[in-house]
Amino acid sequence: MNNAEITPFIGPNGLKYLNVTAHPLNLFDLDCGEFVVPPSGWVVNVEIEVLASRRVGEIQVDYTRPLKDAETEVLLRQWKARDVIIIGSSTAAIAYPDLVYAPVMVMKNQRLTKVAHARRFSVPVLSSEDTTTSIALGLGGQEFQLISSG
Repeated sequence: MNNAEITPFIGPNGLKYLNVTAHPLNLFDLDCGEFVVPPSGWVVNVEIEVLASRRVGEIQVDYTRPLKDAETEVLLRQWKARDVIIIGSSTAAIAYPDLVYAPVMVMKNQRLTKVAHARRFSVPVLSSEDTTTSIALGLGGQEFQLISSG
């Protein structure tokens, strides 16, 4: 897929979104309510490498890491340069930090909904000891407040 075949969705809040999942995403914005971001037609799939496995009782636990694709990363960087918010799976957000964001679900009546925030996204951090370093690198040296390191 190339960028010429993809059109970002412009939300009622004026922000540009690119949904790189296979399904529509329901977003909520305080200023304009709930809206749906349709799939862009481009799904960012991430291959997983199994680094190690072990048995825990009756289950197998695999220790994995996502593998980046150079061509995909180039396309993602081009979209980010156009001020487009790229929303994908948590696995894609781990593989491409600060290029793909994972949705943060909205709480209603103390329960998670199937609606995500339109202006709040998640960037997974890979290890707790590197939390501060990872966030600082991801923000390009911008100041930030660490909410919790645990």
